Order: sequence, then C-alpha cells, then structure tokens
Amino acid sequence: MQSVSKITIPELEMYGYSSINAVKALLLLFGYELSQLKQKYPVNNINDLHGYKASMLENTMHSIATYIMVVEECQDYVVASSIIRMLMDSISVYHLIYHADNTEETLLRHYLYILDGVEEKLNIASRHPLQKTDKITEKEYEALSLQLSSMQNNLIQVKHICHKEIRKLDIYNSRKIRIEGWMKNGMWKFKTFDNKAYYHWSELHDLLPSKFKKLNSDIGRYLSQHVHRLSMSNLVLDTTNKDIYESLSTQIILILNFIHESMVNDFGVDIQFLTEGFAQSVNFPAFLSFCNKKYQKTFFEGLCGINLF
Repeated sequence: MQSVSKITIPELEMYGYSSINAVKALLLLFGYELSQLKQKYPVNNINDLHGYKASMLENTMHSIATYIMVVEECQDYVVASSIIRMLMDSISVYHLIYHADNTEETLLRHYLYILDGVEEKLNIASRHPLQKTDKITEKEYEALSLQLSSMQNNLIQVKHICHKEIRKLDIYNSRKIRIEGWMKNGMWKFKTFDNKAYYHWSELHDLLPSKFKKLNSDIGRYLSQHVHRLSMSNLVLDTTNKDIYESLSTQIILILNFIHESMVNDFGVDIQFLTEGFAQSVNFPAFLSFCNKKYQKTFFEGLCGINLF
C-alpha cells in the first residue's frame, strides 16, 4: 500500500492546516455570495448572460458539495479525482467563453457552446428512435413519445434562437463563412478567426491563471487516469486516510477561489453586495466552526488579509 506524506501549507493556518476544512468553510462563504448573486440574476435563460453564468457557477458549487460527501462518506479517491477533473473542465469552459477580450466574442462562443450540446443531443436521439416493444404498455409508449417529441421541439427552438442571435452579431457579417461552419458543429473552442485550429482540453486548462507553465494541463492528465480508469486508478491506497485527499482538496480551494473572483469581477457587483448579511446568516456560525479560533473573532479582517493562493 502506497504511503502518503502531508505538507503543511501556511496559507491554511486559518482552517487548522486542513484543506478539507478550508473547502467546507469557503463553500459556505462563497455559497452565500452565490445566493446573493442569484437574487440579482435569478433567471437561467440562454439570452440572459449573467443569469446563465450564475447558473453555471451554481452547478459547479453543487459538484464541490458532492466532492465533500465522496471524500468523507464514501472515501472514494477515484471518484473524488474524477470530480476535480470535471470541475477543471467546467471552469476552463467558463474562463474561455466568459473572460473573452470583447463582448461579441463572448456572445459568439456562448451561443456556439449551447449549439454544441443541442446538436449532440439531437444527433443521439436521431440515431436511437423510440420503438414500441412488448416490454412497455401502449400508455407508457405514448407518454414517452410525447416527452421525446417535446424535448426535441424545445431543442430545435433553442437551436433557432442561437442561430438568430449569432447572425445578429457585427462579427458575423465580417466572418460569415467561417462562423456558419462553426455553427454546424458548435465549435466554441476555436482559437482564432483566421484558421480552423481549436483548443484541446489540455490547452483550455493551461489558459487558467497559474504561476507555473503547463501545471494545470499536467494535473488534468493525471486526473484523467481516474476518469477513464487507467492504470494509476488501480493503485492500492488507504482511502480511509484523510491525508490522501489533502492535495485534491487544495485543487478544490483553487477552483472555489476562481468562482469567487468570477462573482466579484464578472457581474457588475462588489464584495460588499455579495457578503451583505453573511454575519447574520445560518452559514456564518457553520463557517466559523471550520476556522482556527485565532481567526474567529476577527473573521472579516482575517479573510481580507489572507491570500489563500
């Protein structure tokens, strides 16, 4: 069985040098910030950019809550690693699309991203049409047919909306042939308008802010071993040993920090708006329970004065 060494990270002193405690605390704090944001942008609509972005971040936060459950209750290192790879993909998508240099490029990538998923689902449905068998009743078949038809009609409507919105962009008029080609396959990962090159996942990971060249892509490659159940996922580990999850939870902290920075910088709000009422919320005492007593009395000063990473 492979042994695990634990490295003390000074920045985690506030959380008793425990990365999982930091994850729990920050999830409570940033989860509150997200609830504030959702009050301002409650609608998850493809034409409501802020609302759509907020929903993406909300889904990411839900997955982080699942990560905690997997680590503490299931004690499953492979699934925990797979969740982090998924989260890296998620914030890489967000970063590419919604941190673009100009609004037109953001909108183009946004609608192409939606088209990518819509086309994939429609294509899969067309390859596997519903068929009546003796395994289901006529009533069940009719209900499933109605459900499938409604889903396909909704997706076709979304597809038309995306086409319409893309063709309204000024950038479409100057790059019509190229963009029409991208619309056919939902190519939101394009690199430039001048050629057909597109980002691979490893390249998307390396677009994320980092002090170290290619660190994110290498982490992503390692985590893929667990996603695809390759040889590294078969290492014999003591999954009841909490220390083996420390490095994984450190990655979660970085992802949470990305979410926080995005909420502060991407929605036209400030930190005061996001944290207003936090000290009176049910999240606050729970947050403090994961903090070192040294910092509990001076929470706000401590939080603002500490740069996690």
